[in-house]
Amino acid sequence: MIEAPPLAMIIGVAAYAITGVIAGARQDANIFTVVILGVVTAVGGGTVRDLILDVPVFWTVEFFLIWVAILASCIAFLFAKYVITKLSRTFLYADAIGVAFFTIAAIDKTLALGQAATVAVVMGFITASMGGVIRDLLTGTPPLMIASEDMFITPAVVGGMLYAVLLKAAPVYTDIWAVVAIVFIILFRVYAIRKGLQYPKKLRMHY
Repeated sequence: MIEAPPLAMIIGVAAYAITGVIAGARQDANIFTVVILGVVTAVGGGTVRDLILDVPVFWTVEFFLIWVAILASCIAFLFAKYVITKLSRTFLYADAIGVAFFTIAAIDKTLALGQAATVAVVMGFITASMGGVIRDLLTGTPPLMIASEDMFITPAVVGGMLYAVLLKAAPVYTDIWAVVAIVFIILFRVYAIRKGLQYPKKLRMHY
């Protein structure tokens, strides 16, 4: 089973943290609040996952990731206007890398604990999405995962399901399937961002 390499984890954590900073900056939050939002966004999903699985929370073992989130948040705060106006899309692409690695690493971690594949896919979804949900709740905005019509988290869910199916079909090729699923999630999400993909109207609720 594949583990998210340090560089990918650093990129993912930093990108997640910066989305928290962007949310805080849009509400004229102070640097202390912004750093909290950045850290919570970066590690929130993995924290919820580990609490559900009743295992040590990952950042207590790899505490350097907290410092990565803090540093990324502080830098983004100092250049908030530039980050929001010029780099928002760039960080969406970096975020796609983080989502992919975090989803697959979460599935691997859950399966290694003896949980069912369906549980593992759910844990992958939670890891990829809950940090953003907590961020949005703290800023008093509707969670993007719920309010957005874009395919925000769909690539992670579909990619996680694909990974679980491939593992079931041919478990001896675990690492190959992990790479396939990671690439699939990244490409799916980048394509969705570039094309502005949305759910069909029939699959959305309107009042």
